Formats: sequence, structure tokens, C-alpha cells
Amino acid sequence: MALSGYPDGMSVIVVAESLPQEPLEALRVLTDSEHELNQIRRKQVIAARANGASWQQIGDALGVTRQSAWESFTADARAALTANEELSEDDALDLAVNEVKAARRRRSTN
Repeated sequence: MALSGYPDGMSVIVVAESLPQEPLEALRVLTDSEHELNQIRRKQVIAARANGASWQQIGDALGVTRQSAWESFTADARAALTANEELSEDDALDLAVNEVKAARRRRSTN
């Protein structure tokens, strides 16, 4: 398995040519890489929010909608923000509005 050449935090990321020949083992390597990439992505979203990025900016960077980014990462970002510092009034309002919208969507689908 060839490493990506990125810093140590990304040691499991591989290139297709370096995957094991045995398909089941290749799937295990891909799954490990996917989990690691998801952890890295979550940390970057949290860092972006802590640096003031909007959910729209994060969604654009991820290639998804603002709402999709918020739904995927808000719990992690909220936990990190509230653990490290007080929410600004804007962040608190944004969080409250998005929570209400999510609750309404859940109600309408039930």
C-alpha cells in the first residue's frame, strides 16, 4: 500500500494502483481510508466554523448544499464550538433557526 505523501494524519489514504490484489482486502483498505477521510473532513468543518465560515461556504467547499452540510456536520460543529467557547449571537440564532427547520422537516415526513 502506497501512502499518499500527506502529513502523518493521512497515512491510510491510498492510490488505486496500490490497493491489494485480493478484492476483499482492497475493500478493507478502502473502508479504512474512507473512515480516516471522514474524520479529517469533520475536523476541517469544525475548524472552518470556528474561524467564522458560514454553512453556505462550507457546503460550497464540499460540493453540497448549505442545508446538506449543516445536516451532516452541525452536531459535531456545535459540540466543538460549545466545548471551546460561547456561541456568538449570530451563531446561536443560526443554530436555533436551523434546528427549527430540521424539526419541521422531520414532522412533515412523519
